[in-house]
Amino acid sequence: MITFILFICNLTIISVNGETNDESERNAIFGGIVIDPNENFSSSVYTKDASSIAHIFTATWCTPCVEVEHAIEDVANDTNVTMLTFHRFAGETEDPFGSENAENWWKEWFNEERPLQPTAIINGGESLIGASQGSYDNLYSKALEKPNLESDEQTESSMIDTSFDSNTSELTWEVTNVDECEDVKAFVNFVEDVAFFPNGSNGLENYTHIVHHVKEIPGKSGTADLSQELSEINAYDGDDLKLIITFGCISNSNDGGGTPDGEDSSENSGFLPHVGFISTIMTVIISSMIISRRNIFEGIN
Repeated sequence: MITFILFICNLTIISVNGETNDESERNAIFGGIVIDPNENFSSSVYTKDASSIAHIFTATWCTPCVEVEHAIEDVANDTNVTMLTFHRFAGETEDPFGSENAENWWKEWFNEERPLQPTAIINGGESLIGASQGSYDNLYSKALEKPNLESDEQTESSMIDTSFDSNTSELTWEVTNVDECEDVKAFVNFVEDVAFFPNGSNGLENYTHIVHHVKEIPGKSGTADLSQELSEINAYDGDDLKLIITFGCISNSNDGGGTPDGEDSSENSGFLPHVGFISTIMTVIISSMIISRRNIFEGIN
């Protein structure tokens, strides 16, 4: 029985050690281009000069979220940060700002379910969960860590070129010299600047940077017609809907294994048996020897 329990425990340890860290496999997010859909727009910016992107998951009843959001606002005032606030949708009865589209985008891109605590993700990195991880100092340091999109031998800096025609609602974009990105996805975030909602139980009343919809478009360059979305997506109150363009970098070096030179961690883990597994085998052998010697001894007696 002891041997059996040891065997099961060690199999559990092996399976746990073999799991990958989803957050380490996340792709970087960059950009943060803010466009007023009622005006023509044209911009060229170096990616290193573009803002950091703070994705926040919150709800109008979440009191601890207020502290995290205030910390991010303070960081945004001291650095260059674009805030995107996602509100809970499924099963909500109090929060009017959540949308199925935005919540599904969060779950799919960040590979996680809806957070149960206030959560901030800077530039697509690790989830900073709760008021302690979402402190000012922690958020400030993360906001200064821009994604590295250029290879070491690259001579030209990576650029983001965007333009928007308010008459046709046509967006054009091109991302160049991002050698560390195997592919790029463009995200058009339909964001309300400020909405007044005094019925939230966390006492904020004015909620900011609300993401109502995310349109995902693949490719380092292209043109997209946003007329349908702009006709269907409205601000909760007022006329302060903005387009915030971000980009996801599908990394060349993102093998998810965390091993040198792109080695497959699953192959390395299978090369030598787990130490606990070896101890289990030895336990089985020794136990068999003891039982055998006991049977021989009892036979003699």
